[in-house]
Amino acid sequence: MRGFTLLEMLIAIAIIGVIGAAVSTAVGGVANQTRSLEQRTVANWIANNQMTRMRMLQRREPQSLGEGKQQTRLVFADREWEVETQIKTTDHPWIRRVEVSVYESSDEEGRQGPYGYLSGFLGQY
Repeated sequence: MRGFTLLEMLIAIAIIGVIGAAVSTAVGGVANQTRSLEQRTVANWIANNQMTRMRMLQRREPQSLGEGKQQTRLVFADREWEVETQIKTTDHPWIRRVEVSVYESSDEEGRQGPYGYLSGFLGQY
């Protein structure tokens, strides 16, 4: 009976190492894509929540919205987010354009993003 030579064993180990590195890289890419998709999904939810909140407040207390930019910090999905809401005028005096941008916020890395963006219109009535 004949066994494997040292050279055959080294070649087999090298092939297994290359395959292992390729699989590891692919798994890391999938993990990054999954995190990115999750960040964008949560940011979209936050932007929709902000727009809905503004619409509900507008229905309860109809008034003309003033121009400007507002930043709000909140915790959602166990992470800190920063919501930037910008209100702009339109040609009609009762209608405002609202733009909501959502950033992920952390103490170490600061503000990252925007991961979500939503724009819409709010009327006085």
